[in-house]
Amino acid sequence: MPALNQAELVLVHDPLAGDLFWQPVAGALRVRGRTVSVPSLTAVFDTAGPYYPELLDAVARRLAAPSAPAAPVVLAGHSAAGALLPALRELLTRGHRPPRTVAGTVYVDAPWPLPGRSGLAALPPEQAARLRELAEDGVLPPWDICFAEQDLIDAIPDPVLRDRFRAGLPRLPLAYFQEPAPAAVPDPDPARTAYLRLSPRYEETAMRVEALGHRVLRRTAHHLSPLTDPEATADALEKLALRFALRSA
Repeated sequence: MPALNQAELVLVHDPLAGDLFWQPVAGALRVRGRTVSVPSLTAVFDTAGPYYPELLDAVARRLAAPSAPAAPVVLAGHSAAGALLPALRELLTRGHRPPRTVAGTVYVDAPWPLPGRSGLAALPPEQAARLRELAEDGVLPPWDICFAEQDLIDAIPDPVLRDRFRAGLPRLPLAYFQEPAPAAVPDPDPARTAYLRLSPRYEETAMRVEALGHRVLRRTAHHLSPLTDPEATADALEKLALRFALRSA
C-alpha cells in the first residue's frame, strides 16, 4: 500500500456551489504530485431525492473508477459539504467495494455536522422562513442571490473567474434543506479530524472544534479563497494531510 503521506485528497464541494470551486486547488496539488479527486455533486439535484444518499453515492462512484488508486484518502469538505463527511467516511470504510482507508477528514470553513437534523432546522427561524419564501415551485434561486453584489466582487475580483463561478451555481430544491442529514457523527479521534478555518465567520465553530481536541489551522482569508488563492489552500491541506500520516505511522 502506498505511504499514508501519499493519500489521495478527495475535495468535496459545497452542494450550493458548482464543481468549479475546488478545481484551482486540485490543480495546485497535482502539480505537487498529489493524487486528487474532485467529485461533482451538481447532477444529484436533477433527481427527485432523497438527496443525501445520492450525494454520498456520487462521491463513492468517483472513487470506484478503475483508475482510482488503492491509497488511503483524506476527505476535505467545504461549507455545507461538511455535513457529508461523517457518513462518507463510514461508507468508504464499511460499505465501499473495495473499502478505502480514510486517513483523515478536514472540515473547511464548514458548520460542524448536526447528525439527523435538516439544514432548515439548523437555521435561525427568520433565515429558514426567508429560504422558504425564495423557493419557486419548490426550487431555490442560485446561492449568490442571498449576498450583495459587492461582496461577491470583493471575494472574487477577477470578472472572468467570477462569471465562471456564478454560471456553475445550481438551483437546489427546497426539499434538500428539509431532508435530515445523515445520522453518522464526526470521527472523534483528533489524529484523524481537523478543521481549516478560512474566514472569521467560522471562528466560533473553529473554537468549538478546538475544544473537542481537534487541530484547527487558521488562514486569514475569506470563505471562497480556495478559488482565488489556491496555492495557500493547497499548502494548508498538505500540512493537515501530512499530520494525519505522521499520527497514523
